[in-house]
Amino acid sequence: MKDIVKSTPLAVPFILLKNLTTEATSQSNEAEILTRLASRVEMPKRFIELGFSGFEFNTVHLARRKDWKGLLVDGGAYNVRVANLILHEGIRAEQMWIDLTTLQRVLDYAESQDLGVLSIDVDGNDFWFLQKLITARPALIVAEFNITLGRRPITVPYDPLFDRKAKHETGEYYGASIVAIAHLCASNGYSLVEISRNGVNAFFVRNDLLTGDWRTIDASKVRLEKYYPDGSKAPTDQFWEKIKTMPFIDVIDMAPTSFS
Repeated sequence: MKDIVKSTPLAVPFILLKNLTTEATSQSNEAEILTRLASRVEMPKRFIELGFSGFEFNTVHLARRKDWKGLLVDGGAYNVRVANLILHEGIRAEQMWIDLTTLQRVLDYAESQDLGVLSIDVDGNDFWFLQKLITARPALIVAEFNITLGRRPITVPYDPLFDRKAKHETGEYYGASIVAIAHLCASNGYSLVEISRNGVNAFFVRNDLLTGDWRTIDASKVRLEKYYPDGSKAPTDQFWEKIKTMPFIDVIDMAPTSFS
């Protein structure tokens, strides 16, 4: 029923009503972590988030604050419509199929101003997008990682038409491992400081901002457990057995690698 409403004139009152009755949140505790880290780090109050849901995304608490400005990008028209209806005018939401070519528009936006937070959760080319956008030197990075890939320093190869559902029947062939993401961030002067409760998103702070008492995390020692919203644990070892023959890139030497 909700999907039908979304494509009719009833979508606007539905969105506005839901906005009044739904608490702004994130997939797990990402929004709470971001709020806490933003209070500890002196940073510009500007963010970019790639891949978001209209009522649930990592920077949602920042986006609700009038003193923050930001850019939200997603391929879904409904998500963009929701954001443009319920968020203040300092938040810009754009519908865009993201690849390394269209991503230049996002990089231009990032480089036109100091960036506080960069969040990437696109279930596909996450590593390659972060590799390009990290040059904008945000204060804080939130990056989704694929726990199924374990501690192997790997990512899926770049594909401008990447579709998680089409790539493999399990939907588990996407993104990069926590070690791969951490390697990229460390190479650019960032340290891992926190992991979301559900074992999905990693938080990195630029090293020059780590003043005072900070606890950094060794990515190779992160507990690899992913939990679904109902509290059940994902069978990641089983998923890996099903996708391990797929192509991967080792990010240490940036060369194809095989696990067949």
